[in-house]
Amino acid sequence: MIPKYCDVSPNTAQDLERLLEIYQEYIGPRAAVVPEVQRWENKWKKEDVSTVPSSVIEALCACHADIYPNVYILLTILGTLPLSTATSERSFSTMRLLKTYLRSSIGNERMTGLARKTVSSKVQVPPLLRQRHNATLFFSSPHFAVGAI
Repeated sequence: MIPKYCDVSPNTAQDLERLLEIYQEYIGPRAAVVPEVQRWENKWKKEDVSTVPSSVIEALCACHADIYPNVYILLTILGTLPLSTATSERSFSTMRLLKTYLRSSIGNERMTGLARKTVSSKVQVPPLLRQRHNATLFFSSPHFAVGAI
């Protein structure tokens, strides 16, 4: 799809087939896409090497959406795919640090209460207590007192 590397990659046909399989709901039928991609590649074979796009963003800027609609869609998809999982890993790392901070900052009694609530989450609260105390349980002792948090 990136014009500079079309002749270099021996797996261009397999890569295109894989793209068509994965993103078939976003692009036209295979019978229309394959010739369009071939026209796109042939267009750049005639150009000077210095003017041929070498990145997805450059190729996207050079692609006319009216002339090559499916190539434009595929280049847009390729341009927005993450190259690594660093962002999601960073999010999970931050969440882990936050949870560790929250666990260390709450009191021992509250932590014990939350642990009991998690373990015995099937505690039945009578309807009368639910109405009277807004169904807020505070698990502060082994006897599960009802009260506001």
